[in-house]
Amino acid sequence: MLELLSDTLIDLAGSGARHGEGLFETIRVRHGAPLRLAAHLERLAAGARFLGLEPPPDPATVLAFVAGACSGLASGVLRLVAVDRSLLVTAAPWRPARPARILLGLSRETRRMSSSPLNRFKTLSYLENRLMAREAEGRGLFEVIALNEAGRLTDGSRTSLFLALGGRLLTPPAADGALPGVARRCLLEAGLAEEALLTPRDLERTEGVLLTNALQGAVPVHALEGRDGAPPDPDHRLLALAYCALEEGVTG
Repeated sequence: MLELLSDTLIDLAGSGARHGEGLFETIRVRHGAPLRLAAHLERLAAGARFLGLEPPPDPATVLAFVAGACSGLASGVLRLVAVDRSLLVTAAPWRPARPARILLGLSRETRRMSSSPLNRFKTLSYLENRLMAREAEGRGLFEVIALNEAGRLTDGSRTSLFLALGGRLLTPPAADGALPGVARRCLLEAGLAEEALLTPRDLERTEGVLLTNALQGAVPVHALEGRDGAPPDPDHRLLALAYCALEEGVTG
């Protein structure tokens, strides 16, 4: 089992981290409690099996270990890094910071390969996502969405994508290269969204766009790049349900 440590120093000379052989989870802390810790640890455990790492401790053990660090945080972030034989833990204050208008575009530089294992887990081999985030920043966007090798929508550098279409809230399937995000999982398991094959045409005709991640929760998109600067006409009912589910903790 991975050893829980609050010391986050890594000796790169002998660590698998120098080749990206490790995993991480970023968890929102609200009123001293890490949200959806079990789901994050479940994804981390799946990644550990794939990489041949030892499994993480169970949620109760991790919660007891981080309780002191999280207890004083009204709003914070808990970071877990699984590398070598250790699970490194840090907690710090954090508050959501978003621009007044959330602008979204398609990546021009990155294609997701649907068969890549790097899409299934949050590994330390994270360069592709960092480059996407840099691309979005350079174009004045909050996020860019990558297409896969078949030209279908996947996800962003740090967010899952949801489109409101025909009274349904749809998200690209993990099989197409979308990361199985924890916030995404919550909406799927709550029956508020479903997986579907999606294309850029679907993005053009959407009735509303929502981005999600574990830290930011639900982020409604105000405008799509190349859509004459006009925001999508959102399906307020679907987006409001998803927003409340994540922000108010309806999904647990």
